[in-house]
Amino acid sequence: MTSSEELERENAIVLDAVQALLGLISADVIAVAVCVETERVGLHFWDRRRTSELDEDIEDAIFELDALLSGDGPRIESRIHDGPPDSTMLRSYGRMIYWARC
Repeated sequence: MTSSEELERENAIVLDAVQALLGLISADVIAVAVCVETERVGLHFWDRRRTSELDEDIEDAIFELDALLSGDGPRIESRIHDGPPDSTMLRSYGRMIYWARC
């Protein structure tokens, strides 16, 4: 796959992730990033406090993203981080798609 095709694929997955998260970002979420790899999509969430509602929203987002990717896309994994993202490591998280005003 050429770098142009890889970028197009990444852009499409990131847009699908944004769509999957619509209506699911609660006040406890500080930021969300999407990291697209060949066989995996990582959804990173930073929270003010972890709640069962947040866990359910993440499960819903993964379900929605998997459906948007037609169920045969890459494996989708999530990771929850307490507190705000480390600004010195932003590139390692993938693409930031949400960051709440504090």
